[in-house]
Amino acid sequence: MALDPDDPSIAQTIEALVGDLQPVVPLRLWRGMATGLGLTALAIGGVWLTFGLRPDVIALHPAPIVIARGAVLLAGSLALLVAALRAALPGRADQGATALGTLILGILPVGLMGLLLDGIVAGRRPSFAELTLFDTLRCWGIALATSLLVGTGLVLWMRRAAPTDLARAGWLTGWAAAGLGTFAYSLFCPSQTMAFVTTAYPAAMLLMATVIRFVTPRLLRW
Repeated sequence: MALDPDDPSIAQTIEALVGDLQPVVPLRLWRGMATGLGLTALAIGGVWLTFGLRPDVIALHPAPIVIARGAVLLAGSLALLVAALRAALPGRADQGATALGTLILGILPVGLMGLLLDGIVAGRRPSFAELTLFDTLRCWGIALATSLLVGTGLVLWMRRAAPTDLARAGWLTGWAAAGLGTFAYSLFCPSQTMAFVTTAYPAAMLLMATVIRFVTPRLLRW
């Protein structure tokens, strides 16, 4: 039986449905970036209040190693943050940002290979004395907390979007949050050697990215 479009009941039903509609604020990439950066700043503040920052960071004269590791973490993480946000928006390509972020963060494990190679050539073993159980677990614990803070905010933003590849979105979100969280930790980290940065940091980020990757799809799936 065909429906009569002039039937008053149908018109009333349509009006009722339309009346319940609310305007939706369109998602903007810059808002997602602001969310990620704001949460990173909040994570830094949390680390500062709870553990304190390095004296040279407080004095605004950070040691070269702090500048180097911070620059790598921040640059790589921001590129992956752009990739994660683009992956959540239909019609946005994220391959370029993904490749750039991966290339930058890849400097850390490559740096470990460089240390080992330098030791072989120079006939000496690199010192990993800073890799104590306490220091390593402290690194992982603080970085995990800050990464989860950033990751939670990003996932809440992405829930309003429409990511089609949940696994990819999860990995990108995980690595972006892990890098930004580790950057927040690095401003406290008392380590002075590349050996610690090229071992503990990549391991911490891998752990955090894996955790966030497997949690994110469940939170994004309606």
